[in-house]
Amino acid sequence: MSDLEPLVKIGHWYYQAAYGHLLPVAPELTGTLPVVLEPRLHSLLNYFLLHPNQVIAKDTLIDGVWPAAEGTDAAVMRAVGALRKVLGDNVKAPQYIATIAKKGYKWLCHIEPLTSSQRHPKVSPDIAVANVPAAQPQINVNSKALPWRFIAAVCLALLMGGAVLAYILASVTVMPLTKLPDTVKPISALTGQEFWPTLAPDEQFAFYLFRKSEAGTQQLARQDLTSLKVSYSDEHYLQISQPIWLSEQQLLFRAIDMQQQCYFYQQQVLPEFAPASKVMPCQQVIAQGVVIMQQHWYWLDYAADLQRYELWQRSPEGNSKRIMVLPQQWQKVEQLLVVGQSIYLMAQNDFYHSRLYRLNVLQQQLESIGTFEYPVTASSRWDKQHVLLTLANNALQLFNLKNTTSLSLGAMSWGLTQPQRYQQRVLATQYLDYITDIVQVTVAGEQLTSQDSWQSSNRNERLYAANGYQTAFVSERAGDNQVWLSAAGESRQLSGLKNGQHIQQLFWHQDTLLTVVNNQLYQMALDDGRLTLWHNRPVSGRYQSCHDTLYWTEQDNKGWQLLRYQQQQPEALLSGVVNIKCAPDGVVLQFYNNSTLVLWTAEQPQQLTPLAISLNWHHVMPEQWTSNSEQLLWIDKQQRQLLVYYWHSGLVKGYNWPATALPLEIHSDAANSVFSVQPRQYDTDIVWLQNRP
Repeated sequence: MSDLEPLVKIGHWYYQAAYGHLLPVAPELTGTLPVVLEPRLHSLLNYFLLHPNQVIAKDTLIDGVWPAAEGTDAAVMRAVGALRKVLGDNVKAPQYIATIAKKGYKWLCHIEPLTSSQRHPKVSPDIAVANVPAAQPQINVNSKALPWRFIAAVCLALLMGGAVLAYILASVTVMPLTKLPDTVKPISALTGQEFWPTLAPDEQFAFYLFRKSEAGTQQLARQDLTSLKVSYSDEHYLQISQPIWLSEQQLLFRAIDMQQQCYFYQQQVLPEFAPASKVMPCQQVIAQGVVIMQQHWYWLDYAADLQRYELWQRSPEGNSKRIMVLPQQWQKVEQLLVVGQSIYLMAQNDFYHSRLYRLNVLQQQLESIGTFEYPVTASSRWDKQHVLLTLANNALQLFNLKNTTSLSLGAMSWGLTQPQRYQQRVLATQYLDYITDIVQVTVAGEQLTSQDSWQSSNRNERLYAANGYQTAFVSERAGDNQVWLSAAGESRQLSGLKNGQHIQQLFWHQDTLLTVVNNQLYQMALDDGRLTLWHNRPVSGRYQSCHDTLYWTEQDNKGWQLLRYQQQQPEALLSGVVNIKCAPDGVVLQFYNNSTLVLWTAEQPQQLTPLAISLNWHHVMPEQWTSNSEQLLWIDKQQRQLLVYYWHSGLVKGYNWPATALPLEIHSDAANSVFSVQPRQYDTDIVWLQNRP
């Protein structure tokens, strides 16, 4: 084949050639997460697929895949070996890549282009009646022999049977597309970052938020879908929520202005931009926290003084009232959506799970609809029965509100977020070349400096954990997230996780490496990476090993609590604790209903000593603060600083963050070194997820 199809089937994999994504054909056996190939393996696999059944010399691969002066025979051998490992190939009985002695390599596996006609058809609930007519049995009767009442009864039964069949098909079908999408088509190609796309009611213009870099201000952009011309509003903001349509010409959104004040804004955007007008103040910008139903506004807000999320309503006359106080023990409540005549609320109940609720406005009650094993980061209406969800570490999902089943939109939707459905297409945001590095951070005098990457690769690195002489971290350099072990300057892949196994926490306990994978705590063997279940308890909180004691937090029907292992048995210590860090003489506790951190020691279990530090667990993620024997450190997003609390003096000092982008995580080790997980400069695009014509 001279050109690669957008999606092909090779052996046990579906392969998205443009993005280097491999999705298993049988996800029920190996999981649903795709393997994301690092750039070199991506290019190598594409080269093999463009030259199937040909013997390719190493020199040819070097010229075709590696940049000038970078390719070597050893590099080719390592890359081919890594690609075989990802594909699950056997060098002695190859299915994919054969080694031809003294000549090179040969691609063996059949390449099956997946055109739209070869997709797995699904029946749409919207067209089920039209596509599935009632059966018409052959009836040979004499009209004189049968009374008219019998004929009418037969016809009525056939009609009712057809209606019931159509209803059943409509009810149990989750996928309202006739085929899985197979194309991602960019709309915007701006240098910078675009978010939260929406179409005008006539679908002639796309609107989205734009900023040049992560540290830049944001503004509203409008793009003509015919000419592709882009224009911008004059107003700049520090932060903007998802814009929603107030009328056919006006958008409504929340934003923080250049004076760091939060307001609701109403802005005319058609036929031209008009100055945005302030409607009323708000407390916090919540990305998907506003909906309109029956001319009433409903929105989520955060009461910082009370540390809780609240639900508010505004009448058509402009009167506002709080209609519900949401549970404080929920980690996040940041999404509202309207489906039919109901409002739905998506809550992240703990660090790992999300739950969807239906809101009864009159009775001020929430009805649980479904629970998700991963955090849901964005949601939108698909039709009267389905919602479209972005789940962390997963493809886009369609969730059936009636029978609470989910169905993936397939490999092409991996990496897309903030989706909105328009007819048979999905408008979404796509992250491009998003890469993170583990970087060492040092304090030199009054300045904070960041050094080169501690581990250099072209894939994501995260979750640094050191025990003095060896360091564990998570990397995607071999295609999927795996644990790597580094000692004496040498790194090796330790784990062999399958697709669908996602690493959520990584830490050392008494020279034992422990990890949370898919909401379960495991011990990982240091020789071969095998997993052994550590304890069979539901994981909802965080683990920390301090002074050779394992502490953790969890949430059950009694609320949050702190536990530890005492004589090989779990022992409950305190209620209300959501996270812990180590201190020189004890542990630091973070409570769900109080931002003030507290020092606790096992020697004086009844004494809680408040620290001069305030960290709100709703806004500071567990990986965004850390500790060592000298310091407690955390990120202040508003001031763009690393704040340091010194144990010996009790003083707090701030250091301006040296990079454009703030870190995703910060970690420390026994030597009191500080490491950050730093994103590189990246772009986002607005794209269509659709089927090829």
